[in-house]
Amino acid sequence: MMTETVLSRSLRLVFSGGIAVGLGLAALPAVAQTASQDNSMQRVEITGSSIKRLAAETAMPITIIKREDIERTGATSAQDLVNLIPGNFGGGVSANNVGASGVPSTANLRALGARYTLVLLNGRRVANYAVGNNPVDLNSIPLSAIERIEVLRDGASAVYGADAVAGVINFILKKDYKGMEVSAYKTHVDQGGGNTTSFNLTGGFGDIATDRFNILFSANHEENDKLRASDRSFSTTSVREDLGINKSSPRNGVPNLNFSDTLGNKYVGVNPYRYNGCKNDEFSLVVNSEKGCGTDYVKYIDLVPEAKHDNLVTRGVFKINENHELFAEAAYTRDKMIAAASPAPYTKPMTYPANGRFYPKTIKLPKGLILPAGYKMPNGSVTTAETTLAADMDVTPTGPMSGTWRTVAGGGRNDLTKTENTRIVVGAKGNMAGWDYDTALTYGKNEVEIQFGPGKFSYAKLKPLVDSGEINVFGTQDAASLAALLGSQLSGFENGGTSVSKEFDFRVSKELFTMPAGAVGFSVGTSFRKETLTQVSSPVLSSGDEVGGAGEIPGVIGDRKVFGLFSEVVIPVVKSVELNLAARYDKYKNGFGTEFDNLSPKVGFTYRPSTVIMARGAVARGFRAPTLVDNLNPKALNNTSSNFHDPVRCPNGVPVNSINPVGELQDECSVQLTTQNSGTPDLKPEKSKQFTLGLVFQPTATISGSLDYWNVKIDKSINAMSENTVLGDPAGNINQYYRYDPSIAPGLPGSEKDPIRGSTNKDFPLAYVALPRVNTGKFYAAGVDLNLNYRQKMGDMGTVGANYDATKYTKHGYQYEGSPEVSDLGSFKDFGPTPKFRHMLSMTYGIGQWNASVTHNYTKGYEDYTDPSLISATYPLVRKVDAYSTFDATLGWKPMKNVSMTFGIKNIADEDPPSSRNGANFQVGYDATFTNPLGRTFYARLNYKFL
Repeated sequence: MMTETVLSRSLRLVFSGGIAVGLGLAALPAVAQTASQDNSMQRVEITGSSIKRLAAETAMPITIIKREDIERTGATSAQDLVNLIPGNFGGGVSANNVGASGVPSTANLRALGARYTLVLLNGRRVANYAVGNNPVDLNSIPLSAIERIEVLRDGASAVYGADAVAGVINFILKKDYKGMEVSAYKTHVDQGGGNTTSFNLTGGFGDIATDRFNILFSANHEENDKLRASDRSFSTTSVREDLGINKSSPRNGVPNLNFSDTLGNKYVGVNPYRYNGCKNDEFSLVVNSEKGCGTDYVKYIDLVPEAKHDNLVTRGVFKINENHELFAEAAYTRDKMIAAASPAPYTKPMTYPANGRFYPKTIKLPKGLILPAGYKMPNGSVTTAETTLAADMDVTPTGPMSGTWRTVAGGGRNDLTKTENTRIVVGAKGNMAGWDYDTALTYGKNEVEIQFGPGKFSYAKLKPLVDSGEINVFGTQDAASLAALLGSQLSGFENGGTSVSKEFDFRVSKELFTMPAGAVGFSVGTSFRKETLTQVSSPVLSSGDEVGGAGEIPGVIGDRKVFGLFSEVVIPVVKSVELNLAARYDKYKNGFGTEFDNLSPKVGFTYRPSTVIMARGAVARGFRAPTLVDNLNPKALNNTSSNFHDPVRCPNGVPVNSINPVGELQDECSVQLTTQNSGTPDLKPEKSKQFTLGLVFQPTATISGSLDYWNVKIDKSINAMSENTVLGDPAGNINQYYRYDPSIAPGLPGSEKDPIRGSTNKDFPLAYVALPRVNTGKFYAAGVDLNLNYRQKMGDMGTVGANYDATKYTKHGYQYEGSPEVSDLGSFKDFGPTPKFRHMLSMTYGIGQWNASVTHNYTKGYEDYTDPSLISATYPLVRKVDAYSTFDATLGWKPMKNVSMTFGIKNIADEDPPSSRNGANFQVGYDATFTNPLGRTFYARLNYKFL
């Protein structure tokens, strides 16, 4: 039997739960106490390895977050918790659903993209999110039933397969739980809005050691109130003069009109309210040009959508005898979300007839309007040169009027999203003929259903009413027109999908023989998985008939089979050096005809020169297969996420002179431009190379830590071509632009349905910008993870502790094929920013019935997003987004054996998110993906255990 040295005890703490990720140290005293009382070291399963072994022997950098640490953060969802990990940055959050329904919450280790982080539940896969092109939704993880989380901060394709390029986050359920407890959680957001309430019931019975079985069940209900943009001072408007941006939309409840007057003059983009500075609260108008108004759409949107979350988890274990046990798990989660966006913009050409009952008698031209040479004045005079209008002037319109309208009277658009996740695992584990074995059948299904909510309209229903003049596009609706408008709303099924994963896995391991330096461990295993994906759109969505929708959203149906074979061996070379060799072979066979395979090797080592320090490292190759959506998504029209100018017809926001006046046929300046998105069937797998090198140390009984350098390179990365790149460099990407000649009859070559590729003719409006998925080039990232841990008992005065967890990126970026590398380290580029540094520092104190903690969360600032067309004195080329720094505190009290209370404050100083001119989200003025808009939040948790 081994005697546990100071170093091996330190390593056991590092790899078995003692060093948390800066989330608190309440779990540490119990682990340290166990280590000192029991010098025997048990073989355990560690995320990233198939071999049961001593925790002190592993070469992989793993961070473990225990149940006590989770509760200390005040997090109630896996999304909230994962976002606190310094090595995770930029994953999807619920706020991304505002204006874009069906967006999951995702993890993003190393800021390389959510698709490179593998999320597991009890060491096995979870079905991917069923809508869009997304990995596992963190909302499908029942956090209330989780005992601990193991974060493998190293690529693990050799063990788990294609998705684990950046790392693995393994959520592990409670085990061998006995008793019953209930808990309640409630927040109070100081500035209002966004509160959370949750209730949990957890129970278990049976003792595996004496009864040979254990049954666990857990049920949780959570409700999240919405937070409106109007509830926060930093997000109440789309016009931020301090940032040099005006993100108001030119699609208004009262359009910028194209018309002719009775004197024969023609006008393009004149708003009837521009003369009074666009002051009209009913339609939230703001000035956006010398003759036009824009809609301050932020007035209508949420910052964080309303949501409800329910989960039910059960797990049973039956011990057949000392060598074999059966287990079964069942988990069901249901999430309901209501996301509110601005009223629907009528993006198709809108023409109002001269005989419409709301046709205006006059239009007031604003003072300062530039009149062209040849303009006929009301007094009969004709201008001989461009003339600036000296005072407001009424003109009488005649004939049809056109423009782009917004259904303000119909209210904001609402999507009702329901996501259900079902997971069943049945398996066995134990020891047979000297081999440890573990096998299971896993069934996972993710179902998403999105319903049309209030404020959603159909062109087919609404266009006839507008064309006939029955809808008032110039002002307030009367009873009849309002009834007609609301009668054009959509209801029922919008779109959805089902993602199913069925998997069988089997693995065995044992110590093969003993060398002079120790036993050689070996494991081998196999897996077979079938994935099916069905995405279905309503006829309204598949045809692009939704007013203000994302264009055509076609369905996707596909399936694939994945076979895996993996093996691992641990070799003690000499007493102080150990090698770890692993490899995995994967073969993909797609139902649509393509197939490919790959071998992913990995080599790791540990070196212990003394009892207080250990060196570790690993080098590996990996790969990631294209998703079914990457391959099969058909060509469909959509729109950019940010506002842009047509670079040919509205360069730098200035309309050109054209025989087809800019803005007459469609919006072309500062607007979400039309895109064409598509998958590509012959995409190649991505390939990765990575390595880590680090130290684990414990110089004294109270201080321990680790320092690891990591480096990842991903080749042949799969991405849709970037809208920022294509629209930021139109000359270099000219073949992605498709334009049409309005004079050509529909359907003929050169028309809008069959546009001209690469045209730069200023008389041809933009049909779309093509952004297909391609193997674009590569991603790369490197950095250093540092963890420092301190714990000191002070006798009757209690116990103090501190934990520091930090990630410093040394390089991070991407490269498109045929182009130079682009660094996004500390700078906002195509895929967002990567901050150079993040940390979490926690300090804890416990005495008797009381415990307390203070935590500092810090993310370094970065260079803000830059739109090249807006650079000016008020919009500098380089702008700095400030660092994001918050302090949290908790106070815990356990007045009796079965009662505990926790009181906490998040963001004690009530810091607002740093301002940003990023336009990737509907929210304006800050970055909704990287920060939290709630502000100071008080919370309380009460837990009662039945004795």
